[in-house]
Amino acid sequence: MNKVSEMFSNFKISNLNKKNIKGILIIIFVILVLYFIISSVITGNRNRTCKDLRDEVLLVTDTYVSDNNLLPTLNGTSTTVYLNDLYDSIIFKDYAVTGKVTYTKYNDEYIKTVELENADYCTTKDFNKESTEYDSTKNMKVEVTFNYVTVNSYNSKWTSWYPSEYISEEETNGVLLPLDEDRLPDVPSNAIITEYVRETKTYYSYRDKRWRWYRNNVKYSDFSSEKPNGYTTKDTSFSMSTEATEWSLDYPEEKDYRHIRSTTGYRWYYLNDEEEKVYWNNGEYSPDSPGEQYVKDTEFKAPMYSYTDDTWRWYNGDTRRIYSSYSSTKPNNYNYKDEETLTYTNWSRFDDESTLNSSNKSYREERTDTYSRYLIKYDIYDYPVLDNYVSLDELESILGKSYEEINEDKSIKVQANFKFYYE
Repeated sequence: MNKVSEMFSNFKISNLNKKNIKGILIIIFVILVLYFIISSVITGNRNRTCKDLRDEVLLVTDTYVSDNNLLPTLNGTSTTVYLNDLYDSIIFKDYAVTGKVTYTKYNDEYIKTVELENADYCTTKDFNKESTEYDSTKNMKVEVTFNYVTVNSYNSKWTSWYPSEYISEEETNGVLLPLDEDRLPDVPSNAIITEYVRETKTYYSYRDKRWRWYRNNVKYSDFSSEKPNGYTTKDTSFSMSTEATEWSLDYPEEKDYRHIRSTTGYRWYYLNDEEEKVYWNNGEYSPDSPGEQYVKDTEFKAPMYSYTDDTWRWYNGDTRRIYSSYSSTKPNNYNYKDEETLTYTNWSRFDDESTLNSSNKSYREERTDTYSRYLIKYDIYDYPVLDNYVSLDELESILGKSYEEINEDKSIKVQANFKFYYE
């Protein structure tokens, strides 16, 4: 009996110890969680405060370098501004912040490295974390080394001449280029294009007016499908067709001189901001799209019709006119021009020489177009000359001239290699 009581007593003590240990562990866990939360809040607040301080510093130094024209212009070079040289001190935690800001030309932008001293917890730490890429969201330091390559310059061959319809209306690098880049000259895949050269020339196209001419001056009516009042006889030797009517849902009256054609018309719409259909002309039918923004509504379709009429000249008596074939100039023995028979030849292809002159200007019409052709100027870079990238001082010593002079030498090209570090 005593042994059982002793065992029960030990069991209660053991359970009690486990409960105490569990409670202590929970308390420790809660403390650690609170510690990390508070630390994170404090760290986050400090990081924001330090970022705001750096932004304030950059606002002042940006103005300073701009006013004094201090920004570096050559890739890989830098300018350092010391805060002691600024017009006004920047105060943080009741103390004037010291240090410097370095502006490094990095291709088409600037890396701004802020190094603050006497700035309490915002004092800049060592830049000992290396990165392969520049991150503009971080305060980064950069180390630059240099090499150079030899440059060979070339011209491509000229393209063919292209009409204006093939040419973009928006400039690229200051030049109106073809809409299809495949129309540009071929250059090597490793070419560095330095200039697109566009040459323009006026091209000409023409068409001629033509009429039918006649010998005997017999009075004729205007062209008409049906016999006009006062005329008895139709001249069937020649007819003209009227222009086609607009497409209509209305089926036209059939005539023996009428040519009716049909097609399918649709309603056309676009979607407004509320995704509602807005129909063209309040739902009018058309076989053709009224604009790029419109979509064909295939639920609504209907047959549509258009027609042309044959017309003739009419005369009285037994004598009719004797007509020539179509001609731009008066044929022999045909003294009268029938103005109503006017027609045009097709437009000629465009050519770089005009054919309009004093001898044909009475019947010839001319149109012009601006044609373009292209040449590409480009460079080919050889492999880097030096086995290893070197400092700027070493590069200037090797080439025996300053970076500015090296940069002006079109036969070589400096290559800058950037290494990045952050706090």
